[in-house]
Amino acid sequence: MEVNNNAGGNEGGENAVERPAWLDSAPDAYKNNEAFYGFKQPADFYGEMDSYLKAKGNMVVVPGDNATDEERKAFYTRIGVPEAPDKYEFDDLKVEQYTADADKMFRELMLNSQVPKNAAKGVHKAFVDMIKQGAEMNAKAEADRKVAEQKALDDSVNALKDTWKGEEFKTNTELAHRSFSKVLEWAGISEADGKKFVEETKIGGVALGDHPMIIRMFHAIQSKIADDSMTGGRGGSGGEQSEEEKAKARFPNTKFK
Repeated sequence: MEVNNNAGGNEGGENAVERPAWLDSAPDAYKNNEAFYGFKQPADFYGEMDSYLKAKGNMVVVPGDNATDEERKAFYTRIGVPEAPDKYEFDDLKVEQYTADADKMFRELMLNSQVPKNAAKGVHKAFVDMIKQGAEMNAKAEADRKVAEQKALDDSVNALKDTWKGEEFKTNTELAHRSFSKVLEWAGISEADGKKFVEETKIGGVALGDHPMIIRMFHAIQSKIADDSMTGGRGGSGGEQSEEEKAKARFPNTKFK
């Protein structure tokens, strides 16, 4: 005896959706379309048609290559692109580095890129956060640079102090700076220009005027040409200077202690 394994009409298995009878009256192209099997009655299908029409009314058609300016404008207006840069509404995120110029640039960029208001608001927050993070990174880098330069300077001072002990360090650096000042005079270079040069020119993070090698070189020059024109009358009683006057005359270094 044969056994009918398809009894009950569920030919597609336990999970198959049964074809509703009302599709018999539908056009041939739709009678066996499984997309309609879920609608048990025609009324169910018509209810979905109402939802479809409402959705279609809210649909936006993307302008094609041959669209007119009016069609493109209507499209961008529909998706929320404002008419002018100042029509964007952003949260005030209170970031000092986000200047009025940066805000103007960002708004114009959003409008030129036809970014809708809602999307631009999120991009704006990310943009401002990026500016803030950049400023924090720059501040940290600057602080690290200053720490490194101070260490380099301290190392330079200590290197000279290892060579010139006690008062010898103070005296020799004073002589080196006076020597440098005199060389500038001979070369016809103003002290202001010379000071700027040795302060802004750096070797290994150490200003040229504080570099041990440069100081030792100019001290050697002073030692080799030790006359009144070089020392400014240091040997005469009338030209003797107090320690305070020497400190004020020290050039270009004002950092050594």
